Amino acid sequence: MSAEQSNNTVEFSLATILNILWRRRLIVLGLPALGLIVGLLYGVFGTRRWSATATVRPGITAYSLEGQPIRQWQLRDITTWYEKEFYQQELNRRLGLPANFRAKIRTEFIATGLTNLAGGEVVTLWTTGVSPELAAALIDTSIAMFKEYAEGDTLSSQIQLTKDGLKLQIEMLETRFLSVDKKEVSLNLRLMATRADSLVISVLGEELGIEMEMINRRQDFYRSRIKDLVEVRPTIYSQLEQINQLFDSVLNNDGDAFDSSSIPAWVRRDAVLDDGDVMDGLAEVRLQVQQQLNHNAVKRDSFTYELELASLEYQRRQIKREATVKSKLREVEQKIGDLKLERDFELPVKRREVRTDINSRRVQLNSLTSLQRVGPTIISEKPVRPRGGRATLILVFLGIVGGLVLGFAWDYLEVNRREIFRS
Repeated sequence: MSAEQSNNTVEFSLATILNILWRRRLIVLGLPALGLIVGLLYGVFGTRRWSATATVRPGITAYSLEGQPIRQWQLRDITTWYEKEFYQQELNRRLGLPANFRAKIRTEFIATGLTNLAGGEVVTLWTTGVSPELAAALIDTSIAMFKEYAEGDTLSSQIQLTKDGLKLQIEMLETRFLSVDKKEVSLNLRLMATRADSLVISVLGEELGIEMEMINRRQDFYRSRIKDLVEVRPTIYSQLEQINQLFDSVLNNDGDAFDSSSIPAWVRRDAVLDDGDVMDGLAEVRLQVQQQLNHNAVKRDSFTYELELASLEYQRRQIKREATVKSKLREVEQKIGDLKLERDFELPVKRREVRTDINSRRVQLNSLTSLQRVGPTIISEKPVRPRGGRATLILVFLGIVGGLVLGFAWDYLEVNRREIFRS
């Protein structure tokens, strides 16, 4: 090996490396110090930005006949709209931002099989702003803009048609609800009328009671008449005996003159004895007394029969009164019970069913949207930028690496500059 080659050979030992580091210490230490200063300045004076994150998914645009939700938009439609920044100009206008302001909203989703087509997964939206309010406004306004864009695109399609159909169903259900209220009023009126029928039945009972009282009075009349006839009968028997005795007296005289002064006055009043035959007059009077006796018996039997008939009629009317009144009262009570059952149990059930259907349609109506949120917008509590600590570490690390490389390179050029720049 020649001397020239020996001089060009560099032996790197620990002492050599430390020597180079010492001689080039300004470079080796200067670059990390510069990185530290720049990182600290960036952390102190850099623009602070807060992050806002929202999770969305394709919204329900219609419902199947079975009530299952239908999602017209896909996850890729949402991400494409944000990636192409269709929101940019309108977003700046709505938020009053400068025309050259460029908001960047990132999207991310992970599709799993065919659920992507049905909107099974969610899309995460993320952006930053110089204030928490601006970051949240960027996310929320962009979501509202996508909804307007999607609903405008489906104005004559599923969303609007479904909304109109649900509103019509709600109006029909509200009409049914009013009809239930009308039915309740009708039932109350029928209850009042039925209760009035119970009063009519009580009047009917009183009317039957009056008829029974009339029968009672007729029975009293018959009993009174029978009593009178029974009391008169001994008197008639006595008169008949007197006449029979007079007959016997006349017959016992054997044609002799009969003393007519012994004839009672009532017999003389009823018979012509002064100018006529005594036997004929007494016979006529006896016949009249016998007729009175027979007439008394006939009347007594007739009144007894009428009394028995009146007693039976009284019993029949009493049974009829009890049966009629009780039967009609039971009918009225059953009718009142049925009306109360319908009013207090069936109508509330119908009202709850209609109200449930109305609430269900309103929930469906409120759920119709082209873009559905999954939770609220989340805003970072602390600024996500600048990250002074991380930036300082990175710059210091790069300064150390750069300082070492530049220090060794500088030393190598200094030692071998003649060889490098030799012509």
